[in-house]
Amino acid sequence: MTISYNKNSTNNLGEFLKELNNKIKENELVELKVPKKLKVYLGIFFYYGFKIVNIAKENAYVTLQMKKVKSVDKSYHDKKYSILIKLPRTGKGGKRIYVYKFRTMQPYSEYLQDYVIECNGLDSDGTIKNDFRITKWGRFLRKYWLDELPMLINFFKGDLKLIGVRPLSDSMLSKYPKEFVSFRNQFKPGLILSYYIDKPKSFEELIESERRYLLKYQKEPIKTDIIYFLKFLKAVFLKGVRSI
Repeated sequence: MTISYNKNSTNNLGEFLKELNNKIKENELVELKVPKKLKVYLGIFFYYGFKIVNIAKENAYVTLQMKKVKSVDKSYHDKKYSILIKLPRTGKGGKRIYVYKFRTMQPYSEYLQDYVIECNGLDSDGTIKNDFRITKWGRFLRKYWLDELPMLINFFKGDLKLIGVRPLSDSMLSKYPKEFVSFRNQFKPGLILSYYIDKPKSFEELIESERRYLLKYQKEPIKTDIIYFLKFLKAVFLKGVRSI
């Protein structure tokens, strides 16, 4: 079934997708044609219960082949997005914490994480390769760690310590070996990431970098964090290291 969405505004796209979701069966495929000039965030389709199977560009339209993977009810509505966001992460002991950051991604990006990982894979620092969800302004904020300034709230709340491993989402944590996750969850995540010192070149090296730090921290916590903090300052101010 092929359907065209011909409106020049995204204002009613959410309602349109909600109605479409209610009309078709689960796992049913549908092709949706939208105008190229219409700025559409892919995450909105996942939010309204669809999985993108294929994207094809032709003439003035983009055709999205998608499959309904879940039903939505009347309570679903377009989300409102602000500059300050609160992200669910795993803290010490496997506890759920919410990390504050400045938004650097397009609206509805949180619903796309598994899809983008599946398409692009992971980089050496554990982030997603060629992540199209990040805005130009967001790249600037990330380069100088400005997006992470609100995480000071988490530091003062006690969710994070100064040096540590990255506080991860459930999706990212599932990519780690299970035995390491159990060990990793014994420690509080950090504001300044331990692997900034080692600069790993693969995901496997990143895991080993975190493992080395945590083993050292387990034996000598204060000494280890002082050494890592001094090395971080050296990397930033003498070597010009920036976030990725």
